[in-house]
Amino acid sequence: MTTFPNFLDTFTSTLLGTKPFEENPRHRALLNVFTEVQDLEQRLLAAMTASPQPGPGAVEQLEACTDLLLERLAAGYELSLLLSTGCCCAEDVVEANPCVPYGLEQDEECCQEPAEPPAGLLDACSGVFAELGDPHAVASADLVDALRRLPGVAGNHWRYSDLTQARLAELLAPYGMRTRDITLPDGRRRKSYQREALLAAMGVCTSC
Repeated sequence: MTTFPNFLDTFTSTLLGTKPFEENPRHRALLNVFTEVQDLEQRLLAAMTASPQPGPGAVEQLEACTDLLLERLAAGYELSLLLSTGCCCAEDVVEANPCVPYGLEQDEECCQEPAEPPAGLLDACSGVFAELGDPHAVASADLVDALRRLPGVAGNHWRYSDLTQARLAELLAPYGMRTRDITLPDGRRRKSYQREALLAAMGVCTSC
């Protein structure tokens, strides 16, 4: 994917003698998630139309298709959320760059925090990270296994014991938390949640 601004955009700004435009984080998030949805759809189509593999290969092929499908559903949900949100600025820069749309006074809020997931789920995820020694990332499957041992409701009327990777992804998507392909300390490469993203979702400054 071409990044913006790249050297051509920088050259144009220099040639015209203008200052580079400041990027809007919300627009960048929309572009990134839209591109991810397209990429996942292409990968899913390729996986589903690949020639069937005999024996154990068929099981691995099915698991790969399932993982891609879950990722596509989570990314699509996040894209729908971004497109439907009436906020004029990204949630992670509201305090740094307050926005005042038409009809609002300076002191009024224009961005609303998402209703889900409840703070208890974020705290529960943080607890799992802490139990594991606060690694930089935890596999989605491992996080779900740990959360399912907890009592109570995680969100959307789902109890912790009923959580799946797809349901957890749906609950965490409003906070910008998505899995990434990460090689874990034990050598496994898994769809994982990053600790930095969790801290940001909880409002903890990670640059202090």
